[in-house]
Amino acid sequence: MPVTVKSTRKHTATPAQKEAAQARRDRFRAIVKQIAGMDAGQRVLLADRMPVTMVEGHTLSVGNQLLLARQCPDATIVGGFRQWKAQGRNVRKGEHGHMIWVPIGTGEPDADTPQPGDLDGDAKPTRLRFIIGTVFDITQTSEATDRLISYTETEAAD
Repeated sequence: MPVTVKSTRKHTATPAQKEAAQARRDRFRAIVKQIAGMDAGQRVLLADRMPVTMVEGHTLSVGNQLLLARQCPDATIVGGFRQWKAQGRNVRKGEHGHMIWVPIGTGEPDADTPQPGDLDGDAKPTRLRFIIGTVFDITQTSEATDRLISYTETEAAD
């Protein structure tokens, strides 16, 4: 009997998906350049104006707060798609997320992904690797509704 082996490779991105990913990286790079062009005082004022908290309760780094300030000035509580799901909230259909740096561990950084050292021009070797992550503000979510019909409701219909 032949043994079927499941492939562990992810699907290959289509040319349109690759183009969209490159456009997203380019937008992120442009935001990083805007922030890098600010002097230290402007950065502090911008970060102090909007302390953003993650859905789990911790405050974002100053760099990520600056990135969010450029993309969504009214952000207050942010989280990833799955983080909102875990909190009983759904990201509304059609909402677009905001890009932040997400640490993922050690390794060589991807040449296409801007790194935190790009913000201040002080590129230093690091063991921590960052990728671009997507977060949504609480205003982009809604409470999850329970769509299950209870047994008593189905009995009443009979």
